[in-house]
Amino acid sequence: MWHAVTVSGAQAADQTVNIACGTDVAATINADSGSTATRFVLGSCDFTASQMIIPRDGDEIVCATPPTFTQRGPAYDPNTSCTVTGAQGVENVFRPIGQGGSIATVRFEGIRIVGGTGTPGKAGSGPGIAGGTMGDQSVLYGVEITGSDAVGMSGGHGLFDRSEVFDTTNNPDFLSFTAAGIKAIDEMHIRNSYIHDNQGNGLWCDEFCEDAQPLLGNDKYWVHDNLVVNNGRAGIRFERVGDVSTAGEALIENNEVHGNSPDAVRGGISVRDAQNATIQNNSFGAASIGGVAYSPNTGNVAIIASDSGRTDRPDVFNIDIVGNVLNGEVVKGCTLPDEVVYCSEAQPPPPPPLSDATAPTVMSTVPAANATGVALTTNVTATLSEDMEASSINGNTFTLSKKGSNTKLAATVSYDAATDTATLDPTNSLRRGVTYKAVVSTGAKDLAGNSLPQQYRWFFTVG
Repeated sequence: MWHAVTVSGAQAADQTVNIACGTDVAATINADSGSTATRFVLGSCDFTASQMIIPRDGDEIVCATPPTFTQRGPAYDPNTSCTVTGAQGVENVFRPIGQGGSIATVRFEGIRIVGGTGTPGKAGSGPGIAGGTMGDQSVLYGVEITGSDAVGMSGGHGLFDRSEVFDTTNNPDFLSFTAAGIKAIDEMHIRNSYIHDNQGNGLWCDEFCEDAQPLLGNDKYWVHDNLVVNNGRAGIRFERVGDVSTAGEALIENNEVHGNSPDAVRGGISVRDAQNATIQNNSFGAASIGGVAYSPNTGNVAIIASDSGRTDRPDVFNIDIVGNVLNGEVVKGCTLPDEVVYCSEAQPPPPPPLSDATAPTVMSTVPAANATGVALTTNVTATLSEDMEASSINGNTFTLSKKGSNTKLAATVSYDAATDTATLDPTNSLRRGVTYKAVVSTGAKDLAGNSLPQQYRWFFTVG
C-alpha cells in the first residue's frame, strides 16, 4: 500500500495508471480495485467527470506536469496543467472512500478541481471534494479547488499544502450552513496556501473540530503561513469547540489576513463558542503583497472572540491572542477575563473620520444577479450610488469571467459620469449556456477617494 515518503514528492504505489486526454477519467478511476494502491497520472489537459470519482485507500491522483508556483507573501499560488470538472448534476467531483465505506488515505497533486452540483436541502451535495472519509494522513499538494455550489472541500482532513481554494459556494442557498473554502469538523493542517474570494468563510473548523493527527505529527487545527483574503465571511473561523473529551484545539499563526467579512462582520479571524485556541503573529489591516493591494478587514476588525450565550454550545474559554500585527484594526473580546480571552495587543485608536465618509455602493446591474437567458451580445453595466473617479473604473476594477475561472475576458470598460454607470463591453460575443461572473472590485473609488467597502460580484447565464 501507499506510504508517505515526503510531503511534496512521489509516493510508492503498487501500480501506475496513465489516463490520457480524452479518456473517461471517472470510469477509469472507479473501475480500479480498492485493494490496490494506484497512482493515477492524468494527461496535461481538461477532463470532465461524468460521475462522482471515488479514489480508494492508497490512491494518488496527480498531473503528468507538476505544478509550478507563484509566491504571494507566505503562500504559494499553484499553477496547474490538469483540470477535472464535474459535469452538471455530479454532486461531488471527488469522494475518497475505502473498502466497505472505511477511511481512505489519498493524495492529490497538481490538479484543478472545478464544480460540485448542490441540491438545496440535500446534505453532502455541492463540494468539489467530499472529504468525510478521507484519512488524516492524506495530502493535497499544489491543488486548486473552485467553482463549487457549496463548500470547496467538506469534511476536510489531512494536509492542505501550497494549494488554493477560491470562488466557492456559488449557490447562495448554501450560505447559511456550509459556506467555506474548506470546512472541517476534525483537526487538519493548512499551510502556505492561498485562500481567497470565497463567498462564505475562507477556512472553517466547526462541530467540535475533533481530535485528529494529520500528516507531520500535528495534533491541532493548525493553520499557518497562508494568505487569506477577500472572503465574504470570516477569513478563518473556529466554532463550537469544547465540552466533549474529543474536542480539538487550534493554533492559528503567521497568516496574512486582509479584506475579509464584508457579508457578515466576523473579522479576519473569528472564534465563536469555542475553547483552547492560540492566535499569534498574524498580520491584518491594509497591505500590499506581491504587488496586489488588499483592503482592511471589514469594520477594521482583525479578530473576534465571542460567546453566543447558548446553553447547547460551549462557552468561549482559554483563547490566547498574542503578538499579532493589527495595522490599525481591533480585537473584540479582550475585555473578557484573561482566563477566557487573553490579549497581548494594545488596541489602536479609531481612525480619523474622512471628509466624505460615505463609501460608494453598486445600486443596480444589467444583467441582474442570477439572470438567465441573457443575450449573447449583451453589455454588462453597474450603476453606482455616487459620482466616481473615472480613472478608477477600468479593466482591472470591472471584470467579467466564466464561473469557476479567474481568467478575465477581453473587454472595453467605460464610465458615464452623467449616469454614474460603468459599462463592460466584451470583445467577443458571450457563449450560450455559460454562466459568467461580473465583479466590481474595491479599487473603484468615488471623487473623495473612498473605495467600494467590499468587492461586488454577481452571476448570470447566457441563453
